[in-house]
Amino acid sequence: MSKYWSGITARLVPYVPGEQPRDKKYIKLNTNENPYPPSPKVLEAITGAVNADLRLYPDPTCDNLRRTVAD
Repeated sequence: MSKYWSGITARLVPYVPGEQPRDKKYIKLNTNENPYPPSPKVLEAITGAVNADLRLYPDPTCDNLRRTVAD
């Protein structure tokens, strides 16, 4: 046993996913699939919230957040 793993993690049984049909004929509700697309308003909100900053790592010191919380 490794010193980096506890006895609990050594006894864990890994998750085995259920069958995933490849034909896309079925919607598997037990795997949180949804037969309906998102609402146009949801897509609009997501698109409006995303900008070029999404490709960057956040500020590691969280200066804006810290200022907002302090205010």
